[in-house]
Amino acid sequence: MVVGIVVLVALAGYLSRGLLVRAYVAYRVSRAGIFMPPAKDPQQSQLSFLHEKAEFYWDFAGFMVARQRRVSKFEPILKPLVKELDRRQEAGENMQYSMHIYREIRWLLNFTPDVAATEKRIDDLRRSLTQPEMQKLATEQQASDGDYALGINVWYLKLYYSVEDGLDNGAVPRYPLSFLDRINSPQKLTAQLDSDLYDHLPETGQFNREELDETFSALARLLFKMKPVGYAFDPGLRGALSAFVGRWQNGSSGCWGQWIVDRQGRVWKMDDVGITFHVVSDLGGNVQHLDLIAKRLLQLDGVNFPTGIRFQNHYENHLNWDAVKIFRYAWPNLDPASREQVRAEISGMLDWCLSESLQPDGSFKVSDLDDTVGDAYDYGVYFLREVGYFQRQKRFWTDQEFPGAEAVRERIEAKLEAIGLNDPHLKDAYRMLQDAP
Repeated sequence: MVVGIVVLVALAGYLSRGLLVRAYVAYRVSRAGIFMPPAKDPQQSQLSFLHEKAEFYWDFAGFMVARQRRVSKFEPILKPLVKELDRRQEAGENMQYSMHIYREIRWLLNFTPDVAATEKRIDDLRRSLTQPEMQKLATEQQASDGDYALGINVWYLKLYYSVEDGLDNGAVPRYPLSFLDRINSPQKLTAQLDSDLYDHLPETGQFNREELDETFSALARLLFKMKPVGYAFDPGLRGALSAFVGRWQNGSSGCWGQWIVDRQGRVWKMDDVGITFHVVSDLGGNVQHLDLIAKRLLQLDGVNFPTGIRFQNHYENHLNWDAVKIFRYAWPNLDPASREQVRAEISGMLDWCLSESLQPDGSFKVSDLDDTVGDAYDYGVYFLREVGYFQRQKRFWTDQEFPGAEAVRERIEAKLEAIGLNDPHLKDAYRMLQDAP
């Protein structure tokens, strides 16, 4: 009897702690001001409206708590596998097949409640480390549907990495790009993006944030930035994508982000720095309200990714690069006070990169966000190049000189040469350094 009571008390305490954690997360999300709630119905009471707002934040916090629970469960299993993947990349091995599987695991783990699929893909990752023949095949175009994403099952990731690691790196297709047929009409493209944009997270427990972000980015690059890739795109796609961007933008902040449909079927619009970066960057800065976007970024300085420019309360080269590129496009439209804020922000980012991220041997520290060797180098170099550390003419934000920059560039370059350039992200970082002097 006594043992039973103790167990019940312990269980009640555990459940109470879980509820308190979720309530705290909901409070923090509401205070961050990252969502634009739907307008109050004139017929609705204020009490009912406040109840529905609390309900929305409770539902979103439920997703965040569940995500952290999944990460805590799988991190001890994943960490040694990723460490081995990093070790092999640093030794110069091509690990593209394993990387593709890992990209899908990260999506499953961070954005979906599908634990069974996550476990299966982790098993696939473990097995891939013993399949050197598959690593090379993953760098080649697949005859089945023309993608460059062997190891990936999910369509949007196939799309993104076929562009990121294949077509955008100058790959010349041998086979028809039939994986693009899914979006090859204005109606199909709009339907695909709308299905990602309108997120029914309270019902599904799945957050479409990455799917929306990377689908848009890949399509924008294919339609607006890249040379022809040998695929007959419907001539109405550009207009459809431009119309979507205009409808999607938050007019009050200038930003873009996920739209979450609450239990009542109403839409909450989220400001997301990462998604906003892709829209601004992939459209070459040809967007409305650049001044509002930059000021919103400065407001979100202390807010964590994906909304703000911090990750677990610290800087990351990946997010810093995103922010600096937006600041570059917005700079001509900023008032003097905003420019001073931007200068201080970028200066802090650069100090962090050189003192915390960059290592004495020319490597970049693998981090919580950029948790593979390829990503760590790629985004470290992207950031340093974007702030003009290596090139004076790119220093839109300062007249400061960086006398040690050339030595830093040579150190990073030598480290990359020592590793080898079998990973597309290492190759990309090396190419950027070669273009820097």
